Amino acid sequence: MSNHYHHLGKLPPETISFFREEILKRMDTLDNGHVQFDEFLNKKYLEIFSNPELKVQYWKEQQRYIQKGFVMAPGGGLRIHKDGTRCKAALNIAIQCNPDDWLRWYDEETVTKLGKETLANYGYSGSLTRHVDIDDYESIDYIEESRVSEGDVYIVNTDVYHASKCTGPSNRIILQTKFEGFPDFETLVSELTNQSFSNLINQETVCI
Repeated sequence: MSNHYHHLGKLPPETISFFREEILKRMDTLDNGHVQFDEFLNKKYLEIFSNPELKVQYWKEQQRYIQKGFVMAPGGGLRIHKDGTRCKAALNIAIQCNPDDWLRWYDEETVTKLGKETLANYGYSGSLTRHVDIDDYESIDYIEESRVSEGDVYIVNTDVYHASKCTGPSNRIILQTKFEGFPDFETLVSELTNQSFSNLINQETVCI
């Protein structure tokens, strides 16, 4: 089993269309490539999320859930980074993507030799994102790559250096959820493999 990526299945087209339309309606709130979920979207998500052991993380100071739509324009990318200093894993849903869009994970030693890590405070869950100042990240050797298709539901390890790229021509939109207690990758795989969404369809995806 991969230590970076775990595919759970797919959600039906009507579910994906609903969330895509709702995220696109909120593009005027786009901030640093994120459309934050409001109470309505969180409620609709919880109508189909069927695991009672996992609670969506809530940021009391901002009175919002740590759920968002990542929106990446064609040709855009996110440089090598790790998520917040306490965040270890996340549950993603591919709302819209291109066949050759990718998410890659990198060897720790390789990354630290090539660049310097800095902390960027976006305020999400009160933690800092750990970015590395490597601009030409597409040419660096990686240890694993995943390419998903619309509707894919998957767990990602955010505590290993990773980067993503939207190859176009459509925006890449990923719905991401983080959970209370900052569970690690192995915990989420264990918790979600048999119980995630009530309307989940089991299918395979591509992992290189």
